[in-house]
Amino acid sequence: MTAYDYNCLSSQSALMISEWTFTSYEACCTDVLPDGCRDIIVEECDGHAPKLFISELSQSTYAVSTSRGKRIRGLRLRPGIQIRQAELSSWLQDRDPAEIFGTDQLGEFCFELDNLSSALQCLESEKRGVLGSAKELGVSLRTLERLVKSGTGRSPYFWFSLARIRRTARSLYETESLGVAALDAGFTDQSHMIREMKRWFGKTPGQLIKDDYIRSALLEAGYG
Repeated sequence: MTAYDYNCLSSQSALMISEWTFTSYEACCTDVLPDGCRDIIVEECDGHAPKLFISELSQSTYAVSTSRGKRIRGLRLRPGIQIRQAELSSWLQDRDPAEIFGTDQLGEFCFELDNLSSALQCLESEKRGVLGSAKELGVSLRTLERLVKSGTGRSPYFWFSLARIRRTARSLYETESLGVAALDAGFTDQSHMIREMKRWFGKTPGQLIKDDYIRSALLEAGYG
C-alpha cells in the first residue's frame, strides 16, 4: 500500500510546479513515467539518515523499488530549470536535507534561462514541430538544437515527442478511435502512435486505458 500527496504551491513556484510526498507502507515497486521534469528528492526512513538526490530526465518509464516505512519527498522543478549542484552540495553540509522544504532556498541553487524556457514552451505547442518551433522563435534549426541540448542534455525532438505522447496518452481516455487520436496528434498512422506509446510508456494504448495508476500519473503536472 502506498500513498501520494501532491500540492501545486509555494513561494518557490517560479522554479517548481509541485511539491509531493510518497509514503510506502509496504515494500513495493512503482512505475515512474517520463514527465520532462527533474526533482530534488529527499528519502527518509527510520533508522537511516535522510538522503538527497536529483532525478534525471528519463526517456522511458522506469520502476522504483521502495522498502516499507520509506517516505520520499520531492520538489518537482519546471522543465529546463538549471541546478547549481556545487552550491547545493555546499549548502547541504551539516544540514538536514529536509530543510529545503518550506523555505525559500531554492533560488540559491536553481535558475531559469529565458531563451531556453521560450524554446521549451514553443516545442510543447501542439503540432508545431521542431522546425516550426525554430521558425516561430526566429532562429535556425541548428541554433535551436544547440540551445536545447546544452541546457537540458536532450534534443528538441525529445521535448517535442515527449509533449506529444503525453497529450496523446491523455486523449485516449476521451476518444473511441485510436486512428482519430493518432491523426489528431500528428502521427503518420496508428501504428506509429502505438510504437511511440510502447517506447515511452512500455505499454500499448489498450494497456494504458486499463491502467488506473498510469492515468492518474499522466494527470500530474509535467511537460506537455
